Amino acid sequence: MTSRARVVLPVRWSDIDLFGHVNNAAFLRFLDDARFAAFPLMGVDGSGTVTDAVLVVVKNEIDYLAPVPFTPDPLAVEVWVSRVGSSSVDFGYEVTGGASDRGTPVGAGSDDAAPDAAAPDGAAPDGATRAREPRTYLLARSRMVQVDRASGRPQPFAEDERAVLAAHTDAEPVLRGW
Repeated sequence: MTSRARVVLPVRWSDIDLFGHVNNAAFLRFLDDARFAAFPLMGVDGSGTVTDAVLVVVKNEIDYLAPVPFTPDPLAVEVWVSRVGSSSVDFGYEVTGGASDRGTPVGAGSDDAAPDAAAPDGAAPDGATRAREPRTYLLARSRMVQVDRASGRPQPFAEDERAVLAAHTDAEPVLRGW
């Protein structure tokens, strides 16, 4: 079992802003949609809770690494648990091009490449095809706190709840400082 869940989401026309790329605010919806799609895979019930308490977002932090223009290709959002506290849990996210994103052709956009070093269709100048990693557009993390519905106060996770969340941990995303 991998510690990261991978959720594929389409880029919608409504996500695009006046500059022709996905608006920064739309990414919060991407992260939220991906997290809730991943919850059942992590043993969290469909309403976003582990118990009768609710999980509420108290903090989001996002590093936008590259603009995402409108594309018919979906984005892939990897979601994982990066920290489990007594009543809070941190989720990490990485947004990349979807399965059809082949990245930048070899030599394209590189200052040290020969002017015609890139061949069409992602082939290397020697005719070989090289696999490329999808481009990372965004890294993020969010903190959620488990809150008792009746009192509105933080409610510590039970040991079995902590174990469910801890089974899906990976390293905290490395975000740039202010």
